[in-house]
Amino acid sequence: MRSDAKARVQAQFGAHAAAYVSAATFRQGATLGALIEAITPQSGQRALDVATGGGHTALELARRGLWVVAGDLTAPMLRAARVHIRAQSFEGAVHYAQLDAEALPFPVGAFDVVTCRVAPHHFPHVARFVRELARVVRSGGTVGVVDIVTPPQPKAARYINAYERLRDPSHIWAYSVAEWQGFFSDAGLRVEHTQLFETRHQLSEWAQRMGRDAPTTLRLAAMLRQAPQPVAEWLRPQFAPSGQDAQFSIWQVLLVGRKE
Repeated sequence: MRSDAKARVQAQFGAHAAAYVSAATFRQGATLGALIEAITPQSGQRALDVATGGGHTALELARRGLWVVAGDLTAPMLRAARVHIRAQSFEGAVHYAQLDAEALPFPVGAFDVVTCRVAPHHFPHVARFVRELARVVRSGGTVGVVDIVTPPQPKAARYINAYERLRDPSHIWAYSVAEWQGFFSDAGLRVEHTQLFETRHQLSEWAQRMGRDAPTTLRLAAMLRQAPQPVAEWLRPQFAPSGQDAQFSIWQVLLVGRKE
C-alpha cells in the first residue's frame, strides 16, 4: 500500500478497533455465515484471514478445526482480535501477523484457504491484492472475499465512493461486481460463487462508529437527500419523520474463486 493510505487506515482503525469487534455487522452479519459456507473449510486445513479486523472470520475458521493466521495492517486491531478470540477459547488455533495485504509475507501456495471480509475498499491496489491472495493459496485452494460494491454507472459509483470517504477518510474505492469478477479472473482464480447482499444501516450509528462529528453526519444526511436517481435507487434511503436520522443500504458482494 502507499504510505499515506497505510497511515490513514492505521489512524482510523487503530482508534476504533473495539467498535469493529462489537459491531453486529461484522460480528454476525449475513456475509460471515455465507462466506464460511461457500468456501467449505475442512478441519486441518491452513487458512489465512487478511485484514482480519475484529477477528470474526478467523474465529469461525478456527471453530471448524482450521489452523489460522489472522493478519492485519493495524496493531490495535490485531490486539482487539486476539482479546476477542481468546475470550472464545480458540486462541491456540489462531496466530497473528501484522502485514500489508498487497505484499503478503508468505511463500507461494502456503495456504489451503484465504479470506478477506469487508476491507479491500481501503486498499490502493486491489488487483495487486487479489494477485497476492492467489499467490499464497495452493493450486486447487480457495479464495473468498467479501467487500462493498457500487453500481456499474461511473457517475453513481463516484458519488457513492465520495459518500463513503466523507464518513471514513481511509476509504479508497468500492468497485462493481463485474470489476471484482475481473480481478479474480485476471489473478488466475476461477469464480465459483458470486452472491450479493443488501445490508441496512442507521446513518447516525454508521457515522459514529468512525468517530464522525455532528456536522459531518449532517453532511452525510444531505448527500442522501440530494442523491441523484441512480444513487438513490442503490442506497434506498429512508428518512425518520423527525428528519434527524436516516436508514440506507450498503451492498456487498461475496466471491469465491479456486486457483487453477
